[in-house]
Amino acid sequence: MSRISEQNPEDVKFENVHLKRIFLEHLNSIYFGKKHLIDFFEEIKELASLAYLKEAVQECYEATQKQLTHLDSIYSAINETPSKTTVLGIKAMTLEAYISAIKTGKTAMERDVFIVFYVQIIEGIEITYFDVLRNLAKTIGYSNSFINKPFNLAVKNKLAFEAIYKAYITEPA
Repeated sequence: MSRISEQNPEDVKFENVHLKRIFLEHLNSIYFGKKHLIDFFEEIKELASLAYLKEAVQECYEATQKQLTHLDSIYSAINETPSKTTVLGIKAMTLEAYISAIKTGKTAMERDVFIVFYVQIIEGIEITYFDVLRNLAKTIGYSNSFINKPFNLAVKNKLAFEAIYKAYITEPA
């Protein structure tokens, strides 16, 4: 009998109940992370100086509200309810973003660049979470199509904020 530490990933088999529990834990993390992001987006929108960036953050805020509604429908479809969980990682990231943006001595442009940088990180985290959920859903036998929309939106947002970031740091011709 081999020890677990000597097994390859393909040798490890999860029971369906364990996969469902992992799926639900990830879903809860996304759900309560998004609840936290609602407040974060409101705060950084006020810190942003360019109207274009304020609009982009507002779109993230509105999309996050819609995603929460969508996540509620996912809970309903799998006969579960959100279960409060800690989201210390995302809270620490947003606190760091807020502190970096409000640090004294920063110009408005520097604040904007920090805001865009941290929003890109947040979108990257969302992409990873939704990708994990899609894979888990498929393995469990849930339809993973309900996760495609928020995954695609996170990818779109990340690319949009990357374009904004590049526009900020690129010297005019």
